[in-house]
Amino acid sequence: MTALILAALAIRLSWSFLAPSDAASMDRLPDQIGYVDLGRNLLERQGLVRIDARFDDVIRAGRMPLYPFFVAGCGASVTVIRMVQALIDTSTVLAVYLLARRWLTTRPSFLAAAFVAFNPFLIFFSALILSETLFTAMLAWAMVMLSQRNGVIWGGLVLAGSVLVRPSAIGLPVVMGIAGAFLNRSARRDRESFWALPVGSTMLFLTVVMLLPWAIRNRVVLGRWVWTSTDSGFVAYDGFNDQATGASDQQSLSGLEWNRRLRRLSEVDRNELLEQHARQWIAQTIREKPARLLQLTAVKITRTWSPIPLSQDFCSRRNMVIALLFAIPFDVLVVLGLWKVGMPRVFKVFLILPALYFTVMHAMSVGSLRYRVPVEPLLAVLAGAGAFAVLGTVGLPAWRRIAGSPGTEVVEG
Repeated sequence: MTALILAALAIRLSWSFLAPSDAASMDRLPDQIGYVDLGRNLLERQGLVRIDARFDDVIRAGRMPLYPFFVAGCGASVTVIRMVQALIDTSTVLAVYLLARRWLTTRPSFLAAAFVAFNPFLIFFSALILSETLFTAMLAWAMVMLSQRNGVIWGGLVLAGSVLVRPSAIGLPVVMGIAGAFLNRSARRDRESFWALPVGSTMLFLTVVMLLPWAIRNRVVLGRWVWTSTDSGFVAYDGFNDQATGASDQQSLSGLEWNRRLRRLSEVDRNELLEQHARQWIAQTIREKPARLLQLTAVKITRTWSPIPLSQDFCSRRNMVIALLFAIPFDVLVVLGLWKVGMPRVFKVFLILPALYFTVMHAMSVGSLRYRVPVEPLLAVLAGAGAFAVLGTVGLPAWRRIAGSPGTEVVEG
């Protein structure tokens, strides 16, 4: 396992130095520049602010705060951020191994960790100045904690903190807290005492407590209670308008009329106006063209689970070949792990729930491959079990059992 972790770290550190960092490359994903600017402004004590050139306005709550503070903690240096993210992403390899060992034997757990160590999507994103790597690690370690009998509160705290990285995770602490409770209940003899803690309401409380300082800050700075970000309106309108394609391009807001209208509004008012238009479009489309809404939803789900990059900037032949060589076998093994492997059903549900959650969340906004990347380490546990089952069927050394009692070794057969 040590060798695998060192190999994962070496790959990520190498990519962190080899990945282009010139202005043109950074501009291919403009969010990178935005995060670096936020980090630099924090270091210069200007606050968590940035300039939105579209409206010539200062944006104070356009991004959740935790990742910009992480960027500032790295000195807003692209090289340092990438190196630290290489370490963080490598920690996800260990987290997946520990999560798999909760219910699987050593060797399928090792295969699960290997799928994370050599996952080209995780490696690629580890060198981008985006929140995916930090959020992925927080999700993976939270799942490890939630899978432990006494770790539900700690896992809930980490998941609640992850909302300060990715606002779409706002419902995840409650969902996964309850799932963790069922998982641990199935492994306990004294089931009644475990339910002394009202898990769902506790997770909701932890989420509110974690977001409260940010909401208070926004109340002071903006004069309104903003619990997540003022970018949610742009995301909502991007996903639901007459020109929506399922992708995030905001082309529908580039018209002169829209630009003039939005320029006259405050940051919070812009957000509320766009959210209102998105809701009105959904209501009207349900009445008049329900097939259009169903088609758009299907496109978003397809985009989220695409085996290849869909962006024009990243869909080179090399990238598509690498992505397909990994994604297709990986997805097949995930399905095999769900279908064939004799793990407890509650553990399978526990692993697949985050993927279902984010599929639904992004069907209600916009779809992109980057939004599913954080759940791939969890699916790797199923893929590892599926791969181990395949090895046994083709005559390679096989073991009598893939799954065992929680936290126990299974002796080779």
